[in-house]
Amino acid sequence: MKKLMLGCLATVAVSGAFAQKKSVITGKVPAAFNNEYIYLFSASENGYQKLDSALVEKGAFKLQYGVTDTLQAMLSFSTKGDKLLRGNQPLFITPVDKMTFTLKTPGEPNAMSGAVIKGSELTRQQLEMDAALAPATKGMDSLNTMAQKMMMQEKKDTTGYYAMVTAYRKLAKEKDELQEKFMLSHTNYYVSLVTFYENMGGRVEDIAGTQQLLDKFPLALRESGIGQKATALLKASALLGKNQVAPDFSAPTPDGKTMKLSDLRGKYVLLDFWASWCGPCRAENPNVVKAYNKFKDKNFDILGVSLDRTGDAAKWTAAIEKDGLAWHHVSDLKWWKSDIAKLYMIHSIPQNFLLDPQGRIIATNLRGEALEKELEKVLH
Repeated sequence: MKKLMLGCLATVAVSGAFAQKKSVITGKVPAAFNNEYIYLFSASENGYQKLDSALVEKGAFKLQYGVTDTLQAMLSFSTKGDKLLRGNQPLFITPVDKMTFTLKTPGEPNAMSGAVIKGSELTRQQLEMDAALAPATKGMDSLNTMAQKMMMQEKKDTTGYYAMVTAYRKLAKEKDELQEKFMLSHTNYYVSLVTFYENMGGRVEDIAGTQQLLDKFPLALRESGIGQKATALLKASALLGKNQVAPDFSAPTPDGKTMKLSDLRGKYVLLDFWASWCGPCRAENPNVVKAYNKFKDKNFDILGVSLDRTGDAAKWTAAIEKDGLAWHHVSDLKWWKSDIAKLYMIHSIPQNFLLDPQGRIIATNLRGEALEKELEKVLH
């Protein structure tokens, strides 16, 4: 019976050909929710979109939505009265759901925690994963609440705050480990594949290892919409993997000329993505300057690509001057819409690529001493 359910689940999860019709979420909640609105949002790479809202009357509400495929979603609630209650509940919604949401007592600090949700197999999977992560997430929620209260105090306990940050990072690492353990032991779950895809990030560096993990999921899930996205991301990332020739491009220099990446062919080149407004980039710049000064006479060069905004050319050049970045620079001044950033799948900075004299990628994201050590190895 369990195998039959999983087979049906895969069909529900992967199909994108449903005729659009209204699905329903009915709810029963405590009186504290009365005369307030509950919202249903769908989640996507472009943010949240409201699907429906409902006024809570006599402890009950009803939401309707029309979708054609499986979507991640969120129930959200916030009171406006004297007793502030806030909460949210992640969901998976499909075109065939008739879901019920039952909450007996408002949770803390999430007012919606502890709800019983029925009528959605994918949400049941999500709740099972949430329960597996609870040993870490409950502690993280508690520390978040403590940190917010501490920040409101007139006299800040910086020592106590630092201790909480350290504890939070430890729990976050524990959560990641629990999440990976759950995912790998439930590869027949759609929510595990969603988690896998989200953890891939903007660009995959370990192509072979990530492909091996993806192959552990059933074919039906790998052929789903989210599975196809994971495969596409892997293929795109592979084009920027080790031993691949870095894609060429041209862009304006600070003096208004045009420079190509291939103009530096024949040298070892660090392709460095940064911006004047990026604090971590500016903090890393002294390490890059040190490496440049040490190896600039040994067939090594740098091309900095700035993700500064339109109209911020002066800030860009001022940062170059102030940080002593005495190498080549280009920027199309398009911020995150930079054509070069898109070409190299850049979603965060600083990031860098080390290229050999043939323009092939030999290392990525070298920070601090790692950059010097890699250059020592290739420029010995």
